[in-house]
Amino acid sequence: MGRPVDRGGKIFSEDLLAKAMRDSGYKNTSYALAELIDNSIQAGAKDVEVIGVESWQMIEQRNRKRLSEIGVLDNGCGMDSEVLRASLMFGNGTHLDDRSGIGRFGMGLPNASFSQAKRVDVWSWQDGVTNALWTYLDLNEIVALTQQVVPEPIMKRIPAEWRTRMKHTPGECGTFVLWSSLDDNRLTWKQAKATLTHTGEVIGRIYRRYIASKKTQIRMMVCEGGDCVFDEYAKVNDPMYLLAPSSTPTPFDAKSMFDKWGDEDEEFRVTTGDGEKHSIFARFSYAKRETIPTESRDRGATAYGRHAAKNIGVSLMRGDRELELDKNWAIGYDPRERWWGCEVEFSPALDEFFGVTINKQAATLWSQFAQLEWAALADEGETTSAQVIERLRAEHDPRGILLDVAEYVRRQLSKIRETLQDQTKGRREREKRHEAPTAEEIATAKINERAKDKPTPHDEESFGKSEAEELKTDLVETKKYSEDVAKEIVEAVWTRKLRLIFLTADMDGHAFFKVEEKPGGLAEVIINRKHPFYEKLYETLNPDEAISNADLEDRLEAALSTLRLMFAAWARFEQESNERERRRLDDIRQDWGRMVRFFLEEED
Repeated sequence: MGRPVDRGGKIFSEDLLAKAMRDSGYKNTSYALAELIDNSIQAGAKDVEVIGVESWQMIEQRNRKRLSEIGVLDNGCGMDSEVLRASLMFGNGTHLDDRSGIGRFGMGLPNASFSQAKRVDVWSWQDGVTNALWTYLDLNEIVALTQQVVPEPIMKRIPAEWRTRMKHTPGECGTFVLWSSLDDNRLTWKQAKATLTHTGEVIGRIYRRYIASKKTQIRMMVCEGGDCVFDEYAKVNDPMYLLAPSSTPTPFDAKSMFDKWGDEDEEFRVTTGDGEKHSIFARFSYAKRETIPTESRDRGATAYGRHAAKNIGVSLMRGDRELELDKNWAIGYDPRERWWGCEVEFSPALDEFFGVTINKQAATLWSQFAQLEWAALADEGETTSAQVIERLRAEHDPRGILLDVAEYVRRQLSKIRETLQDQTKGRREREKRHEAPTAEEIATAKINERAKDKPTPHDEESFGKSEAEELKTDLVETKKYSEDVAKEIVEAVWTRKLRLIFLTADMDGHAFFKVEEKPGGLAEVIINRKHPFYEKLYETLNPDEAISNADLEDRLEAALSTLRLMFAAWARFEQESNERERRRLDDIRQDWGRMVRFFLEEED
């Protein structure tokens, strides 16, 4: 074993500290840039420009375009010499005790910069840009020990090439941050347009309230040589789909795509250790029925459906700024998840309650509750979540309020999912009626064949106009199908002369299906939506939305497992029966097996 390097007893080594500064946990380049925009908004900026410069570089003996520099300009209040110098010191920001804004920790500018680049230069001015003050940090110099303090700011002009790239002429006050010596291995996207396009999507979501209210507009630009080749403003990207106009594809770019769920936000009151009272708000939204295309059952395959698939999860709002979009609250394989929205909003004063990280990338305490059940926090004798919440809140344990909010979120999402299911109820069956042959048509042919040799009184009935009207009324009023779906079901029965149809409904009892005979010789096989069979097998193999190949594989595996468990349940049912019952069950199994064989036999 070699001997350690002699560092003179210092607690931190420069190279290790430099690495720690670089590995500060930003999700990608977009989120690192968001840290700079935080500073701009905190400074009261109305206009922010994010400018990427692209240049040709020789990489593996090939000339390629690469992002070489990034500049962020704002027209905020600017900084004097003391504040400017402090802004590049780790943990020495001006908002350490300020809980009113989106900044606070004093780590953002140097942390975010070094996560992507090896050098950051900052110009700031409060008396015209010609009087701008400048200072910098250089990672290579820090490691080489040639830079151990932030240089005292001096008056220095912004480079001419950068002044010509700026669309907004720098005003009386403002700040310009320049990242150079970008690290190709740390940039999420290598080219400027890809970086700025993805950043625009993230920025549009994080600062959606600022953009929607026109408090701040954020411009994304790409420059190549002396030309501006990309120039767009970040658009509102609202995972609640209530704000408009937005980046949502037509027709929902100019109008909201979701409706608000419930009349009022749910408010949770909390008192911090200093006696201050604060509120946490939970609000929800769900897709409008008009998102379902009339010409196709698959709204997930639409442009706006694909947009919604990128915004799945609970949006945690720290004031007016999104902290993160937590996907852990969603059921990964369920296509309904893209069609609801949820915001949980809290003030920066509750950072400790939620476990907000220094880089504002996550809330560690809150994120646990996406998977944590109340029983895991229960003491002996506690049998309900309400008891656990009451005890934790009495002990001033932040998990008490978080569990209270989490339980409410889970209950509301469960109700919203049921509503979304009702929106598309029957659409799968409706589309199938236009294909040939369907299971219903095959079953009808088999029933007609059986009726020749073994007729029943039901086989003699005919389906006419009165029976059709009665069927439609039953579908709408009893089984809760929408008018348009009920109308198409009745039309399919009428035109295709169906003798059997498959439906779903909520039923009491333990049966996972039942059979109803309707006037006109029609039989209904009704699947019980309240039985686990529906969710774990029937719905898994019969989704109301399009799914990916990966999700399809997961569904097939889950369905096979469910089918095996159903056979296992039957086996145990026989084992627990007496000798006489087992003989009867054996006969039923044989008779049903013969009927299944008949229905599954293929014919021309």
